[in-house]
Amino acid sequence: MTLILADSPRQVNGQVPGLGHPLSYTPGSVRFPRRLPMRIQPVTDREPLDAAGKQAWDAVAERRGGRVGGPFGVLMHSPAAAERVARVGDHVRFDLALTPAERELAIICTAREYDVDVEWAGHVRIALEVGVPEATVEVVANRGDVSGLTAHEQQIINYVRELLGPKRRVSEATFNPLHARLGDRTMVDLATLVGYYGMIGCALNSFEVPPPAGGRPLPRIAR
Repeated sequence: MTLILADSPRQVNGQVPGLGHPLSYTPGSVRFPRRLPMRIQPVTDREPLDAAGKQAWDAVAERRGGRVGGPFGVLMHSPAAAERVARVGDHVRFDLALTPAERELAIICTAREYDVDVEWAGHVRIALEVGVPEATVEVVANRGDVSGLTAHEQQIINYVRELLGPKRRVSEATFNPLHARLGDRTMVDLATLVGYYGMIGCALNSFEVPPPAGGRPLPRIAR
């Protein structure tokens, strides 16, 4: 499969048509809006857990640099759930047929549609590292016009927007060309990926898990 997202959208005077603002971001220049207090404090210590809880903690931490953070800190209040969610997470992070750029574009689109600050801050950096252009990130962040993006970028963004939008369905006009490009397995992987990060987003938003300090903010937009 050819790696996608090599082409940047057309820019005019430092702007992407349809956005109406410069493509600029300076860390620390934009602040996250004030949030509610975190509703459930994360589990931060392995030792008070029972044997099954310690086993779940170790399973979660094993492929996450020895850490249990982000959504898993709160999910560890139900250790078996945390462990099973982490297993699915391992699959969607490492074993899908999507390219890294396809994967991360779909994740940040999911974070945008569900307004998940934590997910956005964590994955927008990865998206840029694996080749998603800055201008494409700006379009996703602001739910901007996709017409200036590559055809494949448009397909992925429209797929996620429609699937998570009010109708919760993907039109044939969006699904069919993407299916023709990706094939059966990768389309299943894409749906699984969006579903997984949507689930994680629900946990993060439900418990008001705060975004990391210094992370790139997700703009607030009118719905």
